[in-house]
Amino acid sequence: MNKFLIKNGRVIDPVTHRDAVGDILIVEGVVTGTGRIANPEGVNMIDAAGKLVIPGLVDLHVHLRDMEEADKETIESGTRAARKGGVTSLFAMPNTRPPLDSIEILTRYMKLAEKTAHVRVYLTGSITRGLDGKELTDFKSFSEKLGIKMVTDDGYDVNDEKLLESAYQKAAEIGLFLLTHPEAENEKTGSNEREWKAVERGIKLALKTGAKAHFTHLSTRESIGLVRQAKKESDKITCDITPHHFTFTEKEAERSGTLAKVNPPLRKEADRLALIEGVRDGTVDAIVTDHAPHRAQDKTDDWEKSAYGISGLETLLPAAITELHLKNGIDLFTVIRLMTSSPAGIAGIDAGRLQAGADADLVIVDMEQKKTVDRMTFVSKGKNTPFHGMELKGWPVMTFCQGTLYQ
Repeated sequence: MNKFLIKNGRVIDPVTHRDAVGDILIVEGVVTGTGRIANPEGVNMIDAAGKLVIPGLVDLHVHLRDMEEADKETIESGTRAARKGGVTSLFAMPNTRPPLDSIEILTRYMKLAEKTAHVRVYLTGSITRGLDGKELTDFKSFSEKLGIKMVTDDGYDVNDEKLLESAYQKAAEIGLFLLTHPEAENEKTGSNEREWKAVERGIKLALKTGAKAHFTHLSTRESIGLVRQAKKESDKITCDITPHHFTFTEKEAERSGTLAKVNPPLRKEADRLALIEGVRDGTVDAIVTDHAPHRAQDKTDDWEKSAYGISGLETLLPAAITELHLKNGIDLFTVIRLMTSSPAGIAGIDAGRLQAGADADLVIVDMEQKKTVDRMTFVSKGKNTPFHGMELKGWPVMTFCQGTLYQ
């Protein structure tokens, strides 16, 4: 029988509001006991004294590539990177090649995930066919036939307001949540207005239709302010931010060049601080990676030609702990909640908890471990990260996926 007893760790379970030293018993892939547990026979003992024990991380925003872009990443390599980083559940974005815009392609991708994934992979369907913003996909069949919970055109926004309203309306009727990549057309490229105008539009339509609306990788102070205000009117409006946006500013490009080229772009210090304040006051609902792996040749020294994107799965946890908790004094419970139970709740999946009966997806974290990020050691095929060369603290040392231990 596959049994583990994790002893003496600081257990944080945001669902039960537990933050105390204790034990976790795992039997056949399921958490069967918490608290103080006598040593049963036939268990593998793990002494977690001085370490943190948390639910497996839930990432709402990951690009796994594969199919025609398998040279950038595969489901297999991307989910190994996720597991190494403590991410045990993730949502794969649909801007693959070909895009996940039909039952046929979604089914093909789902079969790939079933065969090769090392963590739980939830698929997202695209809002429009070909991600071209012109014709809606068949949300209903996505939900009924494949259990899809989220639709998005991530990588692009739906800038036809009437079509976007129809998308929100359909999502509301079916019970899906719609993830918006906020980037309005006809605004100055790179400006804050390009993002916050799209957030403003999305909030208006979400309130009108009653849809569950999630705004991803927010990066501006104006966007955070708009979501903060919208939350006073609806509990169906949520948002997330990334570690690179709350850690770096536009000046990072001077140090790391095109490794810092990302969409939305890194902003000014006032924007970065606004994201952190959004975490502190509860405006921000989740921390995600927007993991976007690229080949080395796609991240050339030529800024204009270089691809957008950062590989973030393997640095998510220490980056969040270092910047939010250690540098900005945000309590550890909040930081962990935004990467576990809160995104799980937004998505409506059973994850992000450490209660008896829960699947044994959990992470042991060494809060004292300091490491300098070396992008060339990434498991992901994408080695593109501005965290390269930075010292971060609070690294995952063991990950359990459905009760199986990985070190």
